[in-house]
Parts: sequence; C-alpha cells; structure tokens
Amino acid sequence: MNFEERLQALELDQMERLSAEIAQDCVLIALIATHPDHPALRETFQSVANYRLTQLGDVGFDKGTPAQSTSEVSARLKEQLDAWSRKLP
Repeated sequence: MNFEERLQALELDQMERLSAEIAQDCVLIALIATHPDHPALRETFQSVANYRLTQLGDVGFDKGTPAQSTSEVSARLKEQLDAWSRKLP
C-alpha cells in the first residue's frame, strides 16, 4: 500500500467515524429531549462523566502513559462532556 492509498484509507476511516458520531449525536439528543426526569438525567450524566474521567486517569497510570499525554486527553474529554452537559434540559 503506497502513501496515497494509506492517506485515502485514513480519510475514509475519519469520514466513517464522523458519520457515526453525528448519528450517535442525533440519537442522544432525541433521548435527552424526551427523557421525563431532567434532574435525574443531569445527575446521572454528571456521575458517569466523573467516572469516565477518573477511569481515563487510572488507565493512563496503569499503562505508564506520560502525565502530559493523559492530561491532554482528559482535557479534550472534559471539553466534550461540558459541551454535552449544555445540551441537557
């Protein structure tokens, strides 16, 4: 596989991931919008978000990932979680 073929495969993979993320966003937004208990939804979201952030730090520690790398991923995840929390009713 030459460089151009690898680049095309990578771009296709990114487009597939983006399409899947957009579809997932649609499903999640629909579920959020129709959930009858908004306070419970926010509380559960925050609990799961906190757990995932902790879990990410634990995995980085277990695998010996450099702190800066883990910190960068955690910061990006936190940004995404914050964006989703703003979509909650």
